[in-house]
Amino acid sequence: MLSCLRAALADQRLVQSFSGVRTVFGLEPAISNELTALAVAYAWCYAHEVPAPGEAVLVIGRDPRPTGEALSRALAHGFLAGAKARGARLRVIDLGIITTPLAQTAVRALNAAGGVIVTASHNPLEHNGFKFLTGTACPTCVSEAAGETSAASAGRGESGAIRAPAGALLSAFEMESVIARVRDLAAGRDADLFDKTVSAVDSRHLEEALRGHDNDSPRVTAERAYLDEIGSDWGITPHCLKPLTLGPALLDPNGGAGSGVDARVLEHFGVRTIEINAELGFPEHGIDTDGIDPASGRHMLLRVARAAARHGARFGVAFDYDADRGNLVLPGSNESAIIPPQRVAAFNLAFALARRRLMGRTTRPLAVVLSDATSLASARVAEAFGAEVFLVETGEINVVTKMSGLRAEGYDVPVGIEGANGGTVFGTSTCRDGLQVALAAALAESQVDVALEWMKVASRAAVVRPDIGGQSEQVLRSPQPTQGLNLEDLLRSIPVNPNMMLRLSAPQVSHGEVKRRVEEEFTRTVWPKLAGRFEAYDFENYEGTERVPERTGDESGAWRVMLRAPGRRAFIFLRGSRTEAGVWRMIVDCDDASDFAVVSPLAQAMFAAASRAGYGDD
Repeated sequence: MLSCLRAALADQRLVQSFSGVRTVFGLEPAISNELTALAVAYAWCYAHEVPAPGEAVLVIGRDPRPTGEALSRALAHGFLAGAKARGARLRVIDLGIITTPLAQTAVRALNAAGGVIVTASHNPLEHNGFKFLTGTACPTCVSEAAGETSAASAGRGESGAIRAPAGALLSAFEMESVIARVRDLAAGRDADLFDKTVSAVDSRHLEEALRGHDNDSPRVTAERAYLDEIGSDWGITPHCLKPLTLGPALLDPNGGAGSGVDARVLEHFGVRTIEINAELGFPEHGIDTDGIDPASGRHMLLRVARAAARHGARFGVAFDYDADRGNLVLPGSNESAIIPPQRVAAFNLAFALARRRLMGRTTRPLAVVLSDATSLASARVAEAFGAEVFLVETGEINVVTKMSGLRAEGYDVPVGIEGANGGTVFGTSTCRDGLQVALAAALAESQVDVALEWMKVASRAAVVRPDIGGQSEQVLRSPQPTQGLNLEDLLRSIPVNPNMMLRLSAPQVSHGEVKRRVEEEFTRTVWPKLAGRFEAYDFENYEGTERVPERTGDESGAWRVMLRAPGRRAFIFLRGSRTEAGVWRMIVDCDDASDFAVVSPLAQAMFAAASRAGYGDD
């Protein structure tokens, strides 16, 4: 099996990062020996750290991809073998097809030691992968307790600063540790123990572990806990007979894990739903809805907007395959009905903070967490409410870990935003959740007091208001309680920055070298042209949950330069692909449209100059 593991690790399509493991598995139910070995080895290294005393519980959930069941069985095999290597008793709960938010809730509800969600999220159907979850007694924290991989030795401070909350993905540091163990295993470390314990788990043991007990009751327990957690965060009591006074909302799960269950959950909160494309495992269009449909040349979400108009829905939400992302649209017949992800993020942020202010639950200092690729418009919204803004490296787990850490320090952190796709982490959730995007939109039109609270502070967040088509907006007048609130108008009240995201190419040199060149080029040629518009600039690097002078680990993380002037800011963001050599993503975001017109072409010219062959020879 180790030879198959080495072959899998050598595949250039394999992605291993703090967000999980992913590669091309195919469209048939069976998976190759190499990919089976990969899954078994990863699960073995993860579960090898399960606490030995008593019986530990690990959960497995998956989205409906064709290879999901075979991949789940391989991971279960590795779990059982890893626990056997440690002399631990293990119960594996197979949750079946389930959304990522619900699977993460299951870890907490079942007091599990961890688990895994099998998904490739928004990637094509032939891709698959897995993401390990932090337990209520985190498996990977056991070695820290034994002094093997302490936070201090990694230069990360106290272990509490790096550990993710229960149910979340493993923290970046902990997942890096699992990746390193797999690499060591492939090199021969613990090879005999691995072979012995993997061989000891035969098909009969595996079947008994997966099917020899009740898996349905734990899932019901998880669904009830999910309802209760959302209800507590939003101040709403869920009930199966709640009058359906909100919506209607059109949901497009596209045959993914959200099919059926997300509509059912929303109805417990009074949202009337209309589902389309909800046959489990049979997607009707591309998995990634935030892009162009190659067949029509139109945006993928246009079909959702048109369906919302046909069915008389107030809005539509399209989910990815594990339902942790939800793209919001208005009913309409053209692309103007598609709401840019950064506007949705700022909308979620504005209404979450307005709702929190009205609840008056706490006197703790208010904070929000944003990834370093998030538009400055979200920062302005947060600052308008007096919230302190904390920035982290791009990656959902970095946002979640920082939110949890700030709460432990005494902050009130009602919401976080993850990156350019506008993913929102609501309340005490430990991941993005497309269902809660739908709930936020449904509640916005009905909660007049929340809208009014936002309008009180909206002018403080206004710098520039380009609408979806690029024309400037006027600040929305405060709606009167006697007037019906319109989601389209509420969305237009949200500030949105001129923002550009580009895919660029650079020489196949180290990411650190590209960043060094970019900094040199910015200082030499760009800043002299911007010094008349801005007062200062800072080069910024974020690693995990903290800003650092320079990255100490994986140099492929993002770099950005922040530009500052009185009352406005701008940034240029760069991040190299971990999987495609020479491919970079650039984001330019400015509070002011006139700044954007100048900064955007300069940023592109800067990268082009830094990327040219023979840079530095002249």
